[in-house]
Amino acid sequence: MAPLRIVFMGTPTFAVPSLNALHRNGHQLLAVFCQPDRAKGRSKALQMCPVKSAALKLGITVLQPTSLKDPHVLAKIESLNPDVIVVAAYGKILGKRLLRLPKYGCINVHASLLPRWRGASPIHQAILAGDSETGISIMRMTPGLDAGPVYQQEKVSIAQGIDRTSLEEQLARCGADLLCDVLQSIEHRQPRPQDESHVTFAPIITKEMGFVDFEQSAFDIERMTRAFHDWPGVWCRYGSNRLRLIDILPMSHSHQFPPGTIIFCDRKTCRVAAGKHTVFDILKIQPAGKSAMPISAFLNGHPLSSNDRLELMSEPDD
Repeated sequence: MAPLRIVFMGTPTFAVPSLNALHRNGHQLLAVFCQPDRAKGRSKALQMCPVKSAALKLGITVLQPTSLKDPHVLAKIESLNPDVIVVAAYGKILGKRLLRLPKYGCINVHASLLPRWRGASPIHQAILAGDSETGISIMRMTPGLDAGPVYQQEKVSIAQGIDRTSLEEQLARCGADLLCDVLQSIEHRQPRPQDESHVTFAPIITKEMGFVDFEQSAFDIERMTRAFHDWPGVWCRYGSNRLRLIDILPMSHSHQFPPGTIIFCDRKTCRVAAGKHTVFDILKIQPAGKSAMPISAFLNGHPLSSNDRLELMSEPDD
């Protein structure tokens, strides 16, 4: 099949391998759309997103509209006359007019085995749920949230102990390869509808989702540390101190302690009661405003005592 005229829409690191793969495969990248530059850090300096940085290195025109509903933006895309619009974690909704515009429609690279985990956080949710596998779905976009028919899927095993960032890197590479396979023969492909009876949703991650509830099992809390390891983190309180659980070791263990109770603590070990007949050892911890450290280093300066309680955060860490 001849190279396609493509408009690419994406923002984070996940989308970069797909952009690079399209370029390597000789497709004509007419423009790249990504989110506007954001102020980051204490200096509040504007910072470009990973996709913008990658596109500029490839010499591709970058557009960063605040809305795709702007008539001037729609007119610009129409003037480019793309065969297909490829979307990978762009972060904006495409309207019906835009979805109907390209010859082959709008194609989305989604990081789950649809219809499982439709929405903004499929990788987080796969880890939180303890799924043994996830994958990539290349789908044709419709007005419904990740509800369009699927061209092709590929499964990816979720390795024991893997965190969200590492799993995202695997899925991003898989998505780039699968996208190019689909586009190579898209004129002959017919996507299959999703099974609506198996739909699950992956909501936008909020800071409050990282507040650990010790009524959960220790295994659920450990999955939180891997799903939220970069943001928002897994947070609790000890007295007036905010503590982030970086790494824990969960275990099954029947006990009569209220969840959150420190049931054993010496200079090297801190064991905490959780729900559902489980406990966990804290391996690595981070006090708010400080660097992460092994639990032994933390205990040297912050002596904890058996029967003390770790508590649920009640408000965001500003």
